[in-house]
Amino acid sequence: MKRFKSFLTEAPTGDCFPTAGRYMMNMDDDMERAGMRMVHALVRGVDGTKMEGRRFGHAFLRLGDVIIDNSNGKNHVGRKEGYYKAGQINPKERGAYVEYDKEQTLTKMARNKHWGPWDLNEKLEEDIPDEPSEIGKKRVKLSASELKSFR
Repeated sequence: MKRFKSFLTEAPTGDCFPTAGRYMMNMDDDMERAGMRMVHALVRGVDGTKMEGRRFGHAFLRLGDVIIDNSNGKNHVGRKEGYYKAGQINPKERGAYVEYDKEQTLTKMARNKHWGPWDLNEKLEEDIPDEPSEIGKKRVKLSASELKSFR
């Protein structure tokens, strides 16, 4: 059985922002009505990873108390409580946690022309990595065809 901590790591070419964003773009009406949200949050890297102890931006999906994290080829579905505890995620910390519904997500993507993060305070990140390959790619541009699909 995999532990929550195994899902809170970023590969050198982390894809959490595009993965969560694409889900929101393609989400069906039923999931939108059910309250699916995309979350951008600062999480703390777990023991035994390159990001151990470091705080970095991450994107995932939340539906009520269920977390879905399909980044880097993972298919994690689990309880919010355990996921937030493992990543030391504090939804009340200003600048460290933002949720978006589908309309907000599409608006932010169109306005910023990248997958995110858009509203996290990057000054709250700690122990910035020395190598760009240590964390997921931020502000990955949307292709013209992806932008046209929701304009």
